Amino acid sequence: MKHTNLKIMQWGALLACGFIAVQMAMIIFSGKALCLNDGCSIAEKLTTVAPVYLNLSGFVYFLAVYCGSGRFRTLPEPAFDWLRLLLLIGLAVEGVLVSYQVFVIHTLCSYCLIIFSFIVLLNILYGRQQLFIGIPLFLAVLATFTILNFGPALLTLQNQTLASGTFAIRKCALPSKQLYFFFSSDCPHCKNVLKALENCNSCEFHFNPVDKIKSMSIPELEYTPTYNPALNRLILSLVKIETIPVLLVQNPDGLTFIKGEESIIRFISQTCFREEPQLYLDSSQYSTPQGMSVYDEQQGECNIQLDCPDAEKQTESPIGEPAVSMP
Repeated sequence: MKHTNLKIMQWGALLACGFIAVQMAMIIFSGKALCLNDGCSIAEKLTTVAPVYLNLSGFVYFLAVYCGSGRFRTLPEPAFDWLRLLLLIGLAVEGVLVSYQVFVIHTLCSYCLIIFSFIVLLNILYGRQQLFIGIPLFLAVLATFTILNFGPALLTLQNQTLASGTFAIRKCALPSKQLYFFFSSDCPHCKNVLKALENCNSCEFHFNPVDKIKSMSIPELEYTPTYNPALNRLILSLVKIETIPVLLVQNPDGLTFIKGEESIIRFISQTCFREEPQLYLDSSQYSTPQGMSVYDEQQGECNIQLDCPDAEKQTESPIGEPAVSMP
């Protein structure tokens, strides 16, 4: 039975290698990965390693499992079962990746789940003893993520914490307010807001994108050496915000989150172009953590995890340029 299972494991590992090879070929030659849902592109933007290298490591892993399965079929069982350890390492790594998607970015990558399924299958085929070790290991990783708070300081939202998610800053001589703008590179409503604030003269703007970007067309920006887009997504998730654009206003008595293109542009026009700032927010207040408030008119928004429905009606334009409607 074990000989048969090892043969199936070989074929499974070889199939996984082929699947990953196709993914790498698509990334290299077309620049786009095989993605069955929006979670894949979100997960890719939040990694510090290029997708092709991540896939290459997965290819090498399954190739090692393939070679190990073949060796265990033809040779006597060695004193140290390194194939068992290799399978458990893969299960632990996938446990971390799946837990990160579930508990941190709140979206699942379908491609990642397929790879996870391959690893689970290989562990099942290796025998009952493997399951007795693998299942508690995977559950331990999940349990660890459930008890961890990945943003304890984010509940108070200190300046330094917010700054670590800032991509660029636009300063003015005597800023009346310090504002943090949360946006994405492909949201047309965000682009309209960016265009509206180009000429503001009395607010200091911190640009906190929820995905990776390389540059912005707004003049006189001071770029930060590094920034963490995952942190910006986490900040919004902590106050139950799932759409962009969002403007965070620091007030003496707490923080205010303003949602939607129209409400943000109105606030900017009445606050950042005058000597005496005014706060105009004509909308209802939602339940949020103490010291915070969210104003939401539900106008001109894109979902953080999904493409904006209005995006199909707009032409692509650089960050900071207005989106142009197609006839």
